[in-house]
Amino acid sequence: MTAAHPVITGWSAVSPFGAGEAAFAEGVRAGRDTAAPPGKDWAVPGPAACLVPDYDPKALVGGKVGRATDRATVFALATVGHLAKRAETEPDDRTGLVLGTTSGSLRSTMSITRDSLVSAKPHQVDTKVLPAAVMNYAAAQCAIRYGLTGPNTTIAGGPGAGLFALAYANRLLAAGRADRVLAGAVEEFSAERAWVSHHNGGGVLGEGGVVFRVEPHSGAGLAEIVAVHSRVVLAGDVTEALRDTASALMAQAPGDIWAAVPATGSAAERAVASARFGDPALDRVPGTGLIGDTGAAAAAFAVAAALCAPGPPGRLVVVLSGDPAGSAAGILLRVKGN
Repeated sequence: MTAAHPVITGWSAVSPFGAGEAAFAEGVRAGRDTAAPPGKDWAVPGPAACLVPDYDPKALVGGKVGRATDRATVFALATVGHLAKRAETEPDDRTGLVLGTTSGSLRSTMSITRDSLVSAKPHQVDTKVLPAAVMNYAAAQCAIRYGLTGPNTTIAGGPGAGLFALAYANRLLAAGRADRVLAGAVEEFSAERAWVSHHNGGGVLGEGGVVFRVEPHSGAGLAEIVAVHSRVVLAGDVTEALRDTASALMAQAPGDIWAAVPATGSAAERAVASARFGDPALDRVPGTGLIGDTGAAAAAFAVAAALCAPGPPGRLVVVLSGDPAGSAAGILLRVKGN
């Protein structure tokens, strides 16, 4: 190996399997289904959802959380908090944070829109909700809470947002803007998101977040990020964009691909992965379908599953993510452990 690739040196997750990376790893390996009735508190159209169990913001974050804090921000605070240096005495300006999302908290955004139409004048909207409706609210809250004064970026990218975040982290490290970057993605479940999904074909929704600590190559770590590529989906042809993405990754692969992971499990992702890498490669890393459609966090959860799956040291793993509405993305990892 000649290139010094950035390395994933740690990660944290909150998922329908539970809080922490150990809970996620156990759930993925066991193939445990997390779909269940969402409960009477959720006025949603679907009979099932994959929710973070025993949701308690204070317990997840490990401290006080504002009442107006949305679920996505709670997941971000919980995962980033496990990896960040909790700088209580001085800011940490050498740690960057890159967080992927779909469009921030859909619930907060739609609540403000609804209030602006039905609430009494002159104030109309609940001002406490306004900050949470801004797309970079979760990343900003993490920076404030943990004293992260390095680069802070929010990327809206649909199911591939986690891969876009990792690519952005690579660029920050290459430019010397940070010594380490916390990069990942979060997604929340809400009645608003459930109804939007219902009117667009439906499916069992999930939620949660994954954040990875990425550092320059030092010989240690869990996995090397060999390459990240993306393509724009033109005229809705996500299959062609995925093929181009897979080809770009293969051009930088230092050997045979051991496993291929379809991030959302779509037919297009599976077809391209099967044609390019063979059917056996599709079965070596457990899929994440048992935690539902996790939206912006889908590809990040797929990367986490690749880190959890047992296999030979130095194995090459590809994760592919396709979104017919906009983009295709893929990442090539060299996973070090067995």
